[in-house]
Amino acid sequence: MKYNDYYWDKLPMEAKSAATNLGYTQELWDSNQESSCCKEEWDELNKVQQDAATLLGYNQKMWDNMTMYRLNLRFSVLCFLLGSIFYFKLSFLDLVWMKYVRDHVPESLADEEDDEIWSQWAAEHNAADMLEVRDDYYEQYGLFHLLGVTAFAVMGFSEVCRECSRANLILLAAGLAGMAGAFSSTDQIAAYWSCASVHFFLMSCYNLDSKLFKAGCILECMLSYFLLAGYTGLWIAYADMIASLLWLYCALQEVSAVCEFRSSFGKNGSSTHLEIFIEMMYSLINVPTFKMKRA
Repeated sequence: MKYNDYYWDKLPMEAKSAATNLGYTQELWDSNQESSCCKEEWDELNKVQQDAATLLGYNQKMWDNMTMYRLNLRFSVLCFLLGSIFYFKLSFLDLVWMKYVRDHVPESLADEEDDEIWSQWAAEHNAADMLEVRDDYYEQYGLFHLLGVTAFAVMGFSEVCRECSRANLILLAAGLAGMAGAFSSTDQIAAYWSCASVHFFLMSCYNLDSKLFKAGCILECMLSYFLLAGYTGLWIAYADMIASLLWLYCALQEVSAVCEFRSSFGKNGSSTHLEIFIEMMYSLINVPTFKMKRA
């Protein structure tokens, strides 16, 4: 809810008072456990408790379906985490490929997408291995792209099922636009769908407090203009990786806040968000990408 990512001692005074009226203590709140009031229906709460629940972000429908609501919320956040992981892996794969190809083929061929031109160059330079590397890259790129857009589309659908708000409908549109891009027949059409998708994501987070997520969306929107204009280069790959890192860090924060991990991070636990984030990045980066061979 509105204060899910707050520890008890960081809650605003009015939120702490509302939580107290609902039977929460610091121990229950910081360990993400339910109070005795959570077992009651909305109509069974008194006026003070209903006002307290409203201040914390609940309405009657959400309160009476709290178990399903929380399961739906956790599922959405896990989809957000998976999608962010896949997109980070995608951006890292892109960066490694661009560096690799610039070391092994002429600059004029590096950005070429025509299979026949690549085949002709490979035949002239006895570089059949390079075609295998390229095929391996495209196969993995397609896989991670499909997994990423699917995770975000499922997240959008789950959010709409949880609460049919304008922001969640825009979020669903962002996921569907991403899927349309993944199944596009040409790279140009895919770039248009991708541009629409990241703009929908930016619109969906207008009322969120996460500045990092907004920054990631804005960066992705700016990159989409360059891609539509035909710009390529390592700087785009680096910028795309930065944006995906911002999304991934935000996803980790959401998981820790929603999925009952709040007491494990930065409080009495030994690991902080940043330490676990760095460990995750190290693990992802060290997963083998495509098979690199000398052409």
